[in-house]
Amino acid sequence: MVDPISTSAARPRIARPGEDVAVPVQGSTANGSATAVGTAAGDSVSLSPAAQSLPAELKGGPPIDLTIVAKIKEAIAEGKYPIDLEKITDSLFENYLELTS
Repeated sequence: MVDPISTSAARPRIARPGEDVAVPVQGSTANGSATAVGTAAGDSVSLSPAAQSLPAELKGGPPIDLTIVAKIKEAIAEGKYPIDLEKITDSLFENYLELTS
């Protein structure tokens, strides 16, 4: 029997070693510098205005072909999108092994 996957928003996402992790900025100060975001452990991150600004290629929106995304969504809704369960299983298992090693 397979238990359903819970996608609780309260559970933090685990980053892989070497992976960049986006940290939300809660606000900015009067001089334009970012305020620090802290955690329960006392760690904090602050971003400069330069780091907060978007690169020119992202100012027009995300680099995603929305037409293809719409086609994939439609195919999934109609049950016509091919799903390779063996490939998904292998990928999930590989990711699990990476996280546990």
